Amino acid sequence: MKRAAAVVVVALAPLWLLGILGRGLWTPDEPREADISWQMGQQQTRALPQLAGTPFLEKPPLTYWMSAAAQAVLGDSAPAARAPNLVYAMITVLAIGALARALGADLAAAILAALIAGSALTALRVAIWLAPDACLLAGSALALLGAWLGYRAPAGSRKAGGYLLMHLGAALGFMAKSAPGWLVPAVALLTLIVWERRWSELRRWELYAGFVLQALIIGPWLVAVAHSAHGAQALRTLFWNNVVGRFTHVASPAHLDYTSGHHNTPGKYLLELPLYLLPWTLVVAAALRRAWTRARVDGVAGLAWRFALSASVPFLVLLSVAATARDIYAAPALLGFALLVGLWAHEVQQSPDAIDRLATSATATLVLVMAWIFAAALALLALAGSIAPATGVAGVLLTIAAAHSMHSRAVMAQRHADLQASLSWSYTGFACALSIACLVVLPVMDRWQDLPKLARNIHADCARESLALLDPDETTIAMLDHGVGASFAIVTSDGATPQAAVSTWLQANSANGRILVLLPGHARGNLTLFLSRFRTLAPESDGVAGSLESSGVAVIVRRYELPQGRRYALLGPPGSAEKL
Repeated sequence: MKRAAAVVVVALAPLWLLGILGRGLWTPDEPREADISWQMGQQQTRALPQLAGTPFLEKPPLTYWMSAAAQAVLGDSAPAARAPNLVYAMITVLAIGALARALGADLAAAILAALIAGSALTALRVAIWLAPDACLLAGSALALLGAWLGYRAPAGSRKAGGYLLMHLGAALGFMAKSAPGWLVPAVALLTLIVWERRWSELRRWELYAGFVLQALIIGPWLVAVAHSAHGAQALRTLFWNNVVGRFTHVASPAHLDYTSGHHNTPGKYLLELPLYLLPWTLVVAAALRRAWTRARVDGVAGLAWRFALSASVPFLVLLSVAATARDIYAAPALLGFALLVGLWAHEVQQSPDAIDRLATSATATLVLVMAWIFAAALALLALAGSIAPATGVAGVLLTIAAAHSMHSRAVMAQRHADLQASLSWSYTGFACALSIACLVVLPVMDRWQDLPKLARNIHADCARESLALLDPDETTIAMLDHGVGASFAIVTSDGATPQAAVSTWLQANSANGRILVLLPGHARGNLTLFLSRFRTLAPESDGVAGSLESSGVAVIVRRYELPQGRRYALLGPPGSAEKL
């Protein structure tokens, strides 16, 4: 097992290292998360995360503690803030590999399950993203492993030990992202118990003993929050607005109404699931087809299949009825689908049918198609001048060569009736193609996302002025606070026209008042200018800033933008002389 674990980690390492350590902070979310982590290392009390010095009551603090600790050791940087993600990612895939093995899959099939859990696009995005979801995924994987071990073990210490691991994973998930840390294992285990009609399991003391561990982990934090300033309100926001308020509308102030953003629609997750699972969509479909019959087999023979389905489908259904929706919310459900593929790969190695062989060969072809898409993207960037022509040509050739080489090996393995080896070669081709493309593309994306550069320029220009932000989003607040430490006020229009609020603030701050406004859309860069040869670009809009200027309330004195990235306007009172 140690050798298998090493194989999984080494195989996924290029994707993790590039995505976690090889890039800057990207929107959405990462600039905000980085500022909260940085603030966590500066603030005196660490019970509640803070964004620019204001309590951020959306998540418990575990991931911010971890990132702050990493930054204290490695320095304040994007790779340092994301360094704990390496730990979360390894826990996730190794727990899923161990669980697939415990479900009865052979070692090669268990390795495949782990690789899929780490490389399906949405799971990979969660693993490399600076956000609490990576730690939630690790806690969910541990909890699912513990739930199975506890469920299958005889009464006594082994059962208690299994369920204790489940509670540990649930507690880690809770401290990362609140209630979803409990929901994932609870929904899976309860679904299995109902399916099996094993009601006696609900009376086992071993199932509940682990709540003592959860109390020891979560309790001190809850006590600290309760004793903080406005502790009762903080707890209500954390567990009412942020949990219940994401599933249904609850009476709350506008800034705590989470149903107003990321709207869910019926069937959204099911319709988008094929994209979340890429490039493994087709083998998951084949596994679900086989699960349709295997899960209905009575007794132990169908139990593993029932557990894998319980770990995937019910949580996805639960998300589908929530008021809010984002692709990353579905990541814990992908763990169950990876387990299904592990069980499927174990069976089809010995007894594949035509559909199984078709899914395997089509997956190899799908990986090849994705590699060509990566290569086309590199070629487009080279033609647009975003990367050097030589770099673009080298990236295109290496991406295609690696993908075709691995594809030929996958095809050869399938001809020898080794479907597991074929899927392993398909993974290798996907990892090689994506890694090569990332080596070329990540520096380009960093230039498009260089918010620290914008923040430094804005701070330098406003060093002698009073700065305010008009209806800022969290990214704007974070970029001016993190590292720069700019002093600013926040002006809100409260849903009305902003003219009165801006006029009042500028009058109060005389000639040295400046207001920063986020402009709509993205700035033009090499890529958009190249694409403009083939389609007419819509004129850039100054949005609210333009309206304020046209009404005579303020004038745009400076503009800031990143190529293909964010645009800002700096407003001054009418008659400001430094208009640029």
